[in-house]
Amino acid sequence: MNTRKVFSKILVAAFSMAFVLIATETSSAQLRYANRYSKRNVSSIISRMETRSNEFRRDFDRAMDNSNLNGTDAEDRFNNIVRDFENSVDQLRSEFDRNNSWWESRNDVQDMIRDARPVNTMMTNLAFRRNIERQWSNLRNEINKVADTFDLPGLNGGGWNGGGGGNVGGGQGNVPSWATGTFYGRNPETGGTVTLNIQRDGSVTITLDGGNAVYASMDRTTLTNGQYVSRVTRLSNGIRTTDSSNGRYIDYYTTPVGGGGGGGQGNVPSWASGTFYGRNPETGGNIVLTVQRNGSVTISIDGTAPVYASMNGTTLTNGPYVSRVTRINNGIRTTDVNNGNYIDYFRR
Repeated sequence: MNTRKVFSKILVAAFSMAFVLIATETSSAQLRYANRYSKRNVSSIISRMETRSNEFRRDFDRAMDNSNLNGTDAEDRFNNIVRDFENSVDQLRSEFDRNNSWWESRNDVQDMIRDARPVNTMMTNLAFRRNIERQWSNLRNEINKVADTFDLPGLNGGGWNGGGGGNVGGGQGNVPSWATGTFYGRNPETGGTVTLNIQRDGSVTITLDGGNAVYASMDRTTLTNGQYVSRVTRLSNGIRTTDSSNGRYIDYYTTPVGGGGGGGQGNVPSWASGTFYGRNPETGGNIVLTVQRNGSVTISIDGTAPVYASMNGTTLTNGPYVSRVTRINNGIRTTDVNNGNYIDYFRR
């Protein structure tokens, strides 16, 4: 039988089984919870949370105006985090009123919890006035009541009864030890540096190109940054984040990456470092490959602006493409590990 057909059948069977398991889990959760409360019961819980969120945003904004952060970028950033959360609560309230069954609002509750996590991280890691901290503590309890009602993970720090089991990120205190600490990667859009700081409680800060930090969250090996969800896996000297929606990944290491490209492994053999020139098999144009000893790589195709890649030992990684690098007379050969296609590069 054709190998490709066999593989396709295995994929279809695996996907079908995964779908059945997810559907079964979702249905059982709905049976456990959807009939436990009336819509009126749940509406009163959401109303209390909405009232507290409005008060918190108002008083938080006032506290910022009366602090030494008034007029700074930090004030704008903190206010935006709180504003996004409150808007999410308002959206939940609006959708809840329109739905026939209160359980239909579960996705909106999940979105609200996601937007609450950066607020919780901010309130946990930074010092604010005592009345603001007390308000957040009370509001967090209300958020966690809603989370538990909808069988969803709540916020770390109080009032969560353990509802839900999904890896939707943040504050669960179960991040593996190998994924905690500060890691450095290459921004695929600009070539700059991405700094990722992950704490054991799931609090995450992400700094792009030396700018202001943004707040994210992590639950086990699931990293959630707003609408973006990534799977985190272990590397020999760091971690890899793989976007769950498109499969794109970024490698992060415990030492800062070098300039001019991705990587930062520092173990590229001397014969593979330098600038090499090859022929683009698609267009017949030129490919210029510059490899540094620290693993930073730039690739310029047909005279276009360079893209950034990385090299670890003799493994070249360019986004989803991985090649094995071998030595030839006056240069190197890159061989795609998936299909065996290769390109020869030479020094000038």
